[in-house]
Amino acid sequence: MPVTEIRQLPLSEQIRDMLRDRIIEGDLQPGEKLTETDLSRKLNVSRGPLREAIMQLTEEGLLVKAPYKALRVRSVSRKELRELYSIRTALERFAFEQAWEKRTEADNEELRARFARLEDARNRRDLTASVEGEIAFHNWVYELSDHGLLLAQWQKLIPRVQIYMSLHQRLHGVSGVFMTANAEYLKLATSGTLDHICNHISQHMQAGLDEVYASIPHEE
Repeated sequence: MPVTEIRQLPLSEQIRDMLRDRIIEGDLQPGEKLTETDLSRKLNVSRGPLREAIMQLTEEGLLVKAPYKALRVRSVSRKELRELYSIRTALERFAFEQAWEKRTEADNEELRARFARLEDARNRRDLTASVEGEIAFHNWVYELSDHGLLLAQWQKLIPRVQIYMSLHQRLHGVSGVFMTANAEYLKLATSGTLDHICNHISQHMQAGLDEVYASIPHEE
């Protein structure tokens, strides 16, 4: 077996991953104001690679910084959640319409494998791995759709979805959250009908929205 070289990530990418984990785990809260000075001290890193990491996470959308305004973790509002859920529902239903006839048994096995990895992360109560696993689980149908613009739109939404999922899991716990619905999703995606999986997506998205609403203050 050939030996694959293990490459160490550049420091800026290590810092990026640390910051992403802290956002997902809730150490850095949605809407929280951040400064390079405080982050440098808390993470014990120099300002140069930290600045690069911040730039990467700003490009991803987990951090936001408007001109002449403070750097903040992306906030979550009821309006944004409504918009996120409406567009996620539409995109995922459309993804299944595009992917439905392309599915093979190998594709179905890949979805089962992603479900198993997600379930393992939840059983270990690893919040970061659970969020990453949830994204990978839903990413399956976008990859299978073979629709470049659709996949690009979904990838733009991922940072917002990550923040929502981390918030939801902190409220309701990691183990078991979503898994009953995900098991039904797996069953319908691999052996159901297109109508059934599309209806399930609509119901699942609405249920998730309803659950997290209680944690979000009403807009003035």
